[in-house]
Amino acid sequence: MIPSPPPQHRLPHAPAPVSWQDEPGTADRPPGPGFWAVTRHADALRVLEDPVTYSSLPGPGELPLVRRLLSGQDPPQHTRLRDHAARALTPGRVGRFTATARERARTLLTRALDAARATDGVLDLATAVSDPYTALNLADLLGVPHADRRRLPGRTGPHTLDDTTGYARRLVVHRRRYPDDDLTTVLAHNARLTSDELDMLVALLLTTGLAPMRDAAAGGLAVLARHPEAYRGLREGTAELDPAIEELLRLHPPLRTLSRTAATDTDLSGRRVRRGDRVVVSLVAANRDAEVFAAPDRLDLARSPNPHLSLGAGPHLCLGADFARLQLRVLHEEVLCALPVLRLAGPVLPSGSGVTNGVASLPVRAG
Repeated sequence: MIPSPPPQHRLPHAPAPVSWQDEPGTADRPPGPGFWAVTRHADALRVLEDPVTYSSLPGPGELPLVRRLLSGQDPPQHTRLRDHAARALTPGRVGRFTATARERARTLLTRALDAARATDGVLDLATAVSDPYTALNLADLLGVPHADRRRLPGRTGPHTLDDTTGYARRLVVHRRRYPDDDLTTVLAHNARLTSDELDMLVALLLTTGLAPMRDAAAGGLAVLARHPEAYRGLREGTAELDPAIEELLRLHPPLRTLSRTAATDTDLSGRRVRRGDRVVVSLVAANRDAEVFAAPDRLDLARSPNPHLSLGAGPHLCLGADFARLQLRVLHEEVLCALPVLRLAGPVLPSGSGVTNGVASLPVRAG
């Protein structure tokens, strides 16, 4: 039996809901300025829903290009740009990807199962199925040409923000010349967006549209692999998939933390936060706040209500939340059909990031 990993939702030095965390240096990293760690759901909401007090603008140590990203901006600029992207990401456009996503999940699973049965009977659901599934879905949504799909930011590849921004610019030019039914085409023909804004929006969708979705997909399947009774309930129809997906998102948020900077002196749960202080919300901890979630460490596929913060909150609520839920629902449906039992064949390997909640490897039995 593969043991479950120890709980990771408690910060090692967080004795209070809001506590100061030092950032000592290491052999390859200089000391940081420290930050306020926020672990309670109510405080997390307060921070995420108040962009006036807790700004998303990057601090002095951030990369200059980060300042151009939608995720690193505040209202009203953020609101204006987000609205343009949201109008392009219509329910109809999202819905048209359902059949393609289903066929893709089915094909990837069949190919991975055939390869596993021809060898040692083990397939890696992360690298062989959920990673390419989410990457190719995003490529379809954004209109990335087939010849360019290797350019999508990889889990460990050499891509940087400069690479992605440069490619986004070329993709916009391509879709102006060769329009199609995709998000980049719609944005590229929006006369209200400047060239810089267009490049920034497409670069944002290429990066933040991929990693969180990839990590949510593999992470949810990893949770189910550790709970065979829950997986059985989904296969037998005694548990419903839509609320189950919300619970999987709660227990495995694709991002561990969200960072903000105090724009003014303020008080947060009795702590005096100074202007310029970094405030880091632990989504993992907030999603397991016992004041909000009964038996917070327990997987409850029927949990309702389920006000998890895995897709954000406030003005930075995930722009592609509907597209994310569609992808997760289709992938889980196809896995449930293809695998009568979801059994781990080895340890689930995390990606090793302190910010994302990635799964680098998810080995399961093919039969």
